[in-house]
Amino acid sequence: MRFISSLILAAAIFLTASFVCAQSSQPATARSVIDQVMHDVLAVLRDPNLTKADKTKKVRAIADERIDFTTLARLTMAANWRTLSPAQQTEFVKEFTEHVSVTHGNIIDEYNDEDVQITGDRAEARGDYTVTTRIVGKKPDGSGTEEVAKVEYRLRQNSGKWQIIDVTIDGVSLAANFRAQFQEIMSNGGIDQLLKLLREKNSENQKNG
Repeated sequence: MRFISSLILAAAIFLTASFVCAQSSQPATARSVIDQVMHDVLAVLRDPNLTKADKTKKVRAIADERIDFTTLARLTMAANWRTLSPAQQTEFVKEFTEHVSVTHGNIIDEYNDEDVQITGDRAEARGDYTVTTRIVGKKPDGSGTEEVAKVEYRLRQNSGKWQIIDVTIDGVSLAANFRAQFQEIMSNGGIDQLLKLLREKNSENQKNG
């Protein structure tokens, strides 16, 4: 089973969730959520007093708060979602969330003092919003900085708060990437095969984690 690479996932989840400052009296916007995301996650990654385990735990807690994993899971399954029983939908969301979340450890290992800049935002269909950013890192020769990737976050309001439902990195959608992989597996072995592979992959990652 060829899952999306951990590097792409690390970049995708790198800045994908946070709390908006409780002190703010202004309603949260999609852009302000991502802006706060940058502040909070970078603060965790750059804290020299935190262990890798501490950083991983904090990043995962942030992601769990602001990523709408159920919607993201539904987007990856597309039309196949309606063919699943409620029990299968619940298990798929659980295993899919675990598979995505396990890459938080990779984020800690791969982070090299990159920074993130918001470059714009735009309204989308269904009331969604896309916030565009660029990841900037040091040049290999140390002569300055360069753009590492362009990342777009698509957010949707859920119970009055903005949550991320997809991430696009240099034109490649996280949901679309998973959809292509999962569709191939579903065509050959159905949902049982997909769940089996997800469980096996998650179990392997936990042992190696």
